[in-house]
Amino acid sequence: MNKKLKTLIISMVVLALTACTITACMALLPKAQMKPSDYDLGVTYEEAAKIDKPIIGVFYVDWCTYCQRFMPRLDKVRNINKDKFSVVLINVDDPKNEKISKEYRISGFPTVYILDPQYDNRVHIDSAYLESVNSLNKEVQRYLNFRNLVKKGESCK
Repeated sequence: MNKKLKTLIISMVVLALTACTITACMALLPKAQMKPSDYDLGVTYEEAAKIDKPIIGVFYVDWCTYCQRFMPRLDKVRNINKDKFSVVLINVDDPKNEKISKEYRISGFPTVYILDPQYDNRVHIDSAYLESVNSLNKEVQRYLNFRNLVKKGESCK
């Protein structure tokens, strides 16, 4: 084998190994976090309040890293309960949401409420329940069970 062919083969092998190493490293890097406002839920608070479904209201800010990590879990819970709940994202940094943010006394992010305009009811979901899809979904289901009891006129036991 001549010297030029050996050099070409070695160069191609080094190039292939470099490409594989870069690809493997890229797979290990965390994906860019979506901001909460990147999620399109298709319904505003005003629209959701007119529908005969309770609302999962999430007060957030885009710069909050916990809000960013929470959104995929919220999206899964939304998909599980899409026929039973509306989900509304309320950006506290948006001046048009100042009134509702003050009304709910928002001081941390994300803050999650189950809002039920039909019964003029609001239930705060403690941040400990936001840690997993299962724990958040359990709280959502707990509220649905309570709402069904109220609709039937039964007392809480």
